[in-house]
Amino acid sequence: MPKIIFQADDYAITRAATDGIIQAVAEGFVRATGLFTNRPDAGRAAKALRDHEGLDLGMDFNFVTGYSLLPARDIPGLVAADGSLRSSHAIHASYDLVSQEGMTSIFTVEPFEYEQTLAEARAQYARFIELVGRKPAYLHHHSIITPGLNLVIHQIGAEEGITVMDDFLAPASDIFWVPNTWYTKPFGATEQAAADPVSELENLLDDIAAHPLSILITHPGLVDAELLDITSYHVIRARDLAAVTSPRIADGMNARGIEITSFSAEGLLVSPAATNPQ
Repeated sequence: MPKIIFQADDYAITRAATDGIIQAVAEGFVRATGLFTNRPDAGRAAKALRDHEGLDLGMDFNFVTGYSLLPARDIPGLVAADGSLRSSHAIHASYDLVSQEGMTSIFTVEPFEYEQTLAEARAQYARFIELVGRKPAYLHHHSIITPGLNLVIHQIGAEEGITVMDDFLAPASDIFWVPNTWYTKPFGATEQAAADPVSELENLLDDIAAHPLSILITHPGLVDAELLDITSYHVIRARDLAAVTSPRIADGMNARGIEITSFSAEGLLVSPAATNPQ
């Protein structure tokens, strides 16, 4: 029987996005989501889903949205003049991109200094333990991934015995990464409002049914003013929420025998009890 994991990124990026992902879990297909621990809504978000049965509550490391957990003076290479984390757009504007290798952006100069990035990553990880009371089910990046960031995330994963979800997206993986065909370029507010992920996903169901296991990464959520201010992915979250709660998609999956599953149900995750929280 073919199976699919629906993953919702950016949990707690804003209050409205939090509420949308809670809805996507309660009423829809989402069985994995990654918590932003450096965002103001992280505490409320963690409380809402930390005990939800059947959900893999992971962690999205965030080095480009909002403010760091460590003081800006301790990580000067990661922050802008106002003390906020540099946005991914600012990074692309400041560094010359050499190539794009899958999910990884290769720049002439690595934008993320290793020691400072590792220090902030450890602070974000410690905040997850504080809020949730256990280790994240998996680790994941947010928005941008570079060789330096990849090294940091895998360092935390190795130290704590936790799966890095990004590895499932490698070309060598036999897991089908469902493309977000409705994420177009350009992808401004007009294009996002016009997107139809329900129909696009419906057209992908035969491909999903042809693979033993698929993963679809989405950004479901509701939209508030803060979301409009801090990320270029805003209106699309309401469209993605409609897709991952769609009766049409549910009927299409049922007709093809596609089962919704999770990383843990498929035995893909290192046990969070592998080592004790630090």
